[in-house]
Amino acid sequence: MTVAAVQIVRIAETPPVGFETLREEAAAEGYGFIDRLAGELAGGIYAGDADLPVMLAAFREGGLVAIGGLTPDPYDSAPDLARIRHVYVRPAMRREGVGRWLTTALIQQGLAVAARLSLRAADARSAAFWEAQGFSRDEGGTARTHLLTRQGWPS
Repeated sequence: MTVAAVQIVRIAETPPVGFETLREEAAAEGYGFIDRLAGELAGGIYAGDADLPVMLAAFREGGLVAIGGLTPDPYDSAPDLARIRHVYVRPAMRREGVGRWLTTALIQQGLAVAARLSLRAADARSAAFWEAQGFSRDEGGTARTHLLTRQGWPS
């Protein structure tokens, strides 16, 4: 079986095709963060060409299949810390490598500008995914569940 290539693209606004489907699928799974992302995209926080914030979208055969962002950590102002946010892969695309390709791009971008990356895993399944990407659990009482350091990647 031939697997179609995935294209990872930096975006500054809501993709005109496929975003609503992605949003509906996320809502059906109980994930509200895509609604928050829609507001952020509409507000223009990902516009411009600065290192942060950045939003990446994954397309396969022209359709939006995953999305994820990287911002300064809004819960911890440490200058060496960035946060991976709003990562969602459409259910039909999971276990196809799409999430791994997208998160690798986010991690590379993030570690190029910050020594540490944080995130909040939504559930046990996403926690297992992030741990497989090299993140460690962080029980430090912060708004994050996982942390990755430049020294710890690739694991």
